[in-house]
Amino acid sequence: MNDQWVSFSLAGEKYAHPVASIKEVLRYQEPSPVPGAPSDVDGILNIRGEVLTVISARKLMDLPDDPQTEDSRIISIETDDGLCGIVVDNVEAIVGFEQANIDPPPNLDSKGVIQGTIHREGELFIVANFLPHCEGVARQM
Repeated sequence: MNDQWVSFSLAGEKYAHPVASIKEVLRYQEPSPVPGAPSDVDGILNIRGEVLTVISARKLMDLPDDPQTEDSRIISIETDDGLCGIVVDNVEAIVGFEQANIDPPPNLDSKGVIQGTIHREGELFIVANFLPHCEGVARQM
């Protein structure tokens, strides 16, 4: 059985994140800055009475910064400690593939976000899981 993944792009590459931990996908909104927050935290948003900690996926993965566009989205991830939003360049679709088919990453990602890669229908997806990082950040905020 295929697992469900949301596909998105970031710095010209295709990524996939497990749907199970995603609450919703939001249009990008400028977050309010939080003094003293970790460097990858852009700020916070109030989404229907809930605080959403907004993290830049580009900063988290040491990618070049790029201004937000009309296509930019925030992937809202639900953790035991609260909500966390990951800013991506755009969200494309829901795709299906089995986790067992993911090739391990060529080198370990120090933040534990990159889980590996998968080839699907002629495309290469970098498989990411922001949930563990979000849980840590949500506890700090």
